[in-house]
Amino acid sequence: MMKSEFPPPHDGGNLTFEVTVGEITSSSIAYTVTPSDLKAEYLCILADAKTVESFTRDEFLVEAILEELKAEAGAQGKTLAEYMPEIVDKGAITDGKFSNLSPASKYYIILFGVDPANGYKANSDVVKKDVTTEEFQDLNITFEVKTTVDGNSATFKIIPSNNDDVWYFTTLPKATYDTYTDPAGQYKMETRQFMLFCLQQEIEARRQQGMSDTEIMNAIFHKGALELEGKGLTANTEYINQIAGFIITPEGQVTIATDVTTTTYTTGNAQAQDFTFEITVGEVEAMNAAIKIVPTDETATFCWMVAPWDGKKTATEVMNDIVAQYGNFMNNGAMLYKGVQDYTGGPGSPYKYKLDAADTYYYVIAFGYAGGVTTEPVMETFRSLAAPDPESTTFQITASDISPYGFSAEVTPSETTTYYTVKFMPTEEFKTLDFDQLTADINAGFDEMFATSQMFDPNTTVAQVLSTYYYKGVFLADASGLTPETACSGFVAALSVETGHVVKIHKFENITTTGKLGNINPSVELIGYWSGDDEAGQIFGQPDATRGKAITVVKYSGFDGARKLSAVMWWGEMTDVDQYPDASLWSQLKASWLEIDQSQPYSFYVVNWEEPQTAFVYAEDNDGNPGTFGRLSTLATAENKGDIQDLIDLVEQINATSKSSFALPKSDVIGKNTGLTLNAKSFEAKVPVAKTVKAEVKVAEPKPYAPSYNVSYVRPFYM
Repeated sequence: MMKSEFPPPHDGGNLTFEVTVGEITSSSIAYTVTPSDLKAEYLCILADAKTVESFTRDEFLVEAILEELKAEAGAQGKTLAEYMPEIVDKGAITDGKFSNLSPASKYYIILFGVDPANGYKANSDVVKKDVTTEEFQDLNITFEVKTTVDGNSATFKIIPSNNDDVWYFTTLPKATYDTYTDPAGQYKMETRQFMLFCLQQEIEARRQQGMSDTEIMNAIFHKGALELEGKGLTANTEYINQIAGFIITPEGQVTIATDVTTTTYTTGNAQAQDFTFEITVGEVEAMNAAIKIVPTDETATFCWMVAPWDGKKTATEVMNDIVAQYGNFMNNGAMLYKGVQDYTGGPGSPYKYKLDAADTYYYVIAFGYAGGVTTEPVMETFRSLAAPDPESTTFQITASDISPYGFSAEVTPSETTTYYTVKFMPTEEFKTLDFDQLTADINAGFDEMFATSQMFDPNTTVAQVLSTYYYKGVFLADASGLTPETACSGFVAALSVETGHVVKIHKFENITTTGKLGNINPSVELIGYWSGDDEAGQIFGQPDATRGKAITVVKYSGFDGARKLSAVMWWGEMTDVDQYPDASLWSQLKASWLEIDQSQPYSFYVVNWEEPQTAFVYAEDNDGNPGTFGRLSTLATAENKGDIQDLIDLVEQINATSKSSFALPKSDVIGKNTGLTLNAKSFEAKVPVAKTVKAEVKVAEPKPYAPSYNVSYVRPFYM
């Protein structure tokens, strides 16, 4: 539903309305309203006919409107009574206008009086004026597109029939176009709808690059004759050009205003580029090597890879395998690099290149790529050093950070080349393990992962799967979900790098015993909810953090004798101890606890309105044993928010009794708003100066909302 573009204010009474509809376009309706009582307050709303006509009685329609407005108010932390003064009308509306509407669509202008003294309930009959927007009138413009192909680059000479109308052009693989527009396919987009989808994808991509909406509009919309150039297109691929005229309103609505003109062309081989590579491999060990790749052209894009070598394939064969397997990813910018790639572990290098397996032949290959291969490949090969038999590897396990619900376990192998898996459990459960069955289960689990990986890439090796899903070297494991004062054991299964199967299981009985549960069990109580808009930085000095949010304040008690008090606010309703026992939450919350100053046992949390949150607290006794969690369900709403002066007084009281003043910790800010700034300024398309370079538009997979775009228009700057 749409609110009239007209100022507010108040009063009620039995009203009648004279509604006059003025100019109607395909996207807007002008109107005037004269109420019988110029001092009375009323609502003037536009709604689509389908919604309005679904109600059998006007009182049901009014109820739905007020419920929707109540929800809008609640999302802003306001009651309906606080919100309504911002949106009600009073007096005559002489220049009303509803904009951003769909063409050839039926709407109703809905009016009824409201009574501020009675919770803004309706106090007059409902007046409904139906009106239909005009059919959209296409622009009178046609396009001639001349495409010149040079390898995997193309130049597009665009000649419109007039120089006054705005147009948008894009080029993409025809296979992609067919996927989205096939009437029997998954998406079934009409040509105009797909053009709008491509436009939206480009807008979002440019926004992610940090461009403003004005910069985007002037970069992608054009007027007059122009040459555009696409570089790095996929080689030997059929492409389709799309071009259409657009109307852009001062409100920022972008409307496709012509049929989509399409032409096709086929790219040739990727254009050869004059650069090569120097590849150095040194300090080879069993599981790493110092690798450096230096291209002679630091601006050119290339692919490089390190992988096991079969001892037979040439550099060209290896390159062709890579392109066949990953070409689609590379054509979309993945796996491509520029400049020096330094994995030597020296200055400016993050670390030596990590290998998957010892005693294995590897290749290092690099070749230019920009839509296709652009240089000859350069390849070096080497063999990693041998490693001890994994069956001879021994392991040590050291327990630390012991709590009543679990512990951290540092697993240290005698050889860093051995892959392994590890698991912990209560000793009573450990004693019942069938290690033959356990071995079979671990082997079956690896076989399943290996088969799945080979479905994607038949060249996947056992070592690559081990490197992806298993451990080697020192690993800090987390044993969680246990019970207090429980003896715990575990095992480490060493794995073969040839088969991925278990070569030996190392048993560790009674590694540690989980801690005692403390006897200090604090509780948490609600002090109140306040509006961040009312606070506006006057208390905590962070207006950007509190704007549009709620402030939830809680207090802790029952922690006398505690060595440490910790608390956190967590998303969701989690006060059901049976569903969310302390043992299962301990590991999840471990990294998020904030220590609370016991002289100031309060927390001030910034949260979203009408979003369930759970406040947690626990205390440690003098022996470091934590007690049970105190929990409190919270939900900030407009109805339960307090007077901001009460919050000011509370903070002043806390600060007066403390040695240090209180401030809102940044770490307590939940869901800080970093939304986009909308640009509603007028737009004037400027004729770009040829020759403008325009890269290929990369059409991503459709977002869930893509097929629902209106066939006529899109509002990319208001979404």
